[in-house]
Amino acid sequence: MSKRYRIAVIGAGDMAGNHVRGWIAAGHHVVSVTDIDQARAKELAERYNVPNVYADHHEALEDATVDIVSVCLPLKFHAPVTVDAAAKGKHVFCEKPLASSLADAEKMEEAIRKAGVQFGIGFQRNFAKGVSTVKQWVEEGKFGRPLVFNSDLLQEVRPKVAMHDKNGNKGPFVDACCHYFYMWNTVFQSQPKRLYARGGILGKDRPEIAHFKELAIDTGVVIVEYESGDIGTMTVSWGLAKGTQLRGHADRIMGPCGGAEGGFNHFGSDIHIDLFVGDNKESVVIEKEDLFETELKLFADAIEKGEQAPVGFTQGKEMLRMSLAVLESIETGNIIEF
Repeated sequence: MSKRYRIAVIGAGDMAGNHVRGWIAAGHHVVSVTDIDQARAKELAERYNVPNVYADHHEALEDATVDIVSVCLPLKFHAPVTVDAAAKGKHVFCEKPLASSLADAEKMEEAIRKAGVQFGIGFQRNFAKGVSTVKQWVEEGKFGRPLVFNSDLLQEVRPKVAMHDKNGNKGPFVDACCHYFYMWNTVFQSQPKRLYARGGILGKDRPEIAHFKELAIDTGVVIVEYESGDIGTMTVSWGLAKGTQLRGHADRIMGPCGGAEGGFNHFGSDIHIDLFVGDNKESVVIEKEDLFETELKLFADAIEKGEQAPVGFTQGKEMLRMSLAVLESIETGNIIEF
């Protein structure tokens, strides 16, 4: 790295903290944190010695020295802040999911194209060594084909209750499942062919989310068939009983010759992946890694080289289409063809 970029982080929640830490670890300079909650913004800024705190993203964008804007806001703000940042000539790195709708995604892409700046999206979990390891095993033919990939995402109503707003972050199928869909696409090296899902709202009687006008679907089962003949399946709930000790299974992939089990796209601590080939079992340790540092470094390197970001609008729109297809299938009962 020869250039040290200046970063404005918009948002001051948990994800913004990951971005501030990741940018600093990648060797860049975070110059501001912006959040309407000034106490939260000041706390984050003080934790990492960030010099400026703003309440409005327009203030941060007026800083002519800012090179890159990191968008760490609720979903409905991704599009307007990205458009505003591009208009000021700033490169944009936006947290997933891409946008609330494909129409908003197109507005974002047009603004970035018109400004001639770069755009990246935060699918950091797909850079996990567990994902690349399982992908390599598939390429080596350890499991045979076709494959079945099973993932679980089970927990109680989120403490960040805005995740349950149908008109906000849209629930787990939009906010979280995109990580798993992207992992399936990567490991299978194939595109989805058709999708079917069933689900509903388990948390509808929980008082902490009763104030929302419409609740997002929080529970369901998804089946995705791929062009390769492989299948991805997922069981999801953000509506389990308060204080539940029920936990989801580790990711599992299986084929006629073997399989593997573990937290393939988990990170932040050492994980173990169990590899099964024939009647043999081997436990493989994946060492702790900071995937925020990894993805932000790759984005900055792409800007310096004048190249497209490794993960951008193509992947963001594809994951959004899959997530919206899940909701459509649940609401209509139809199989969705891609």
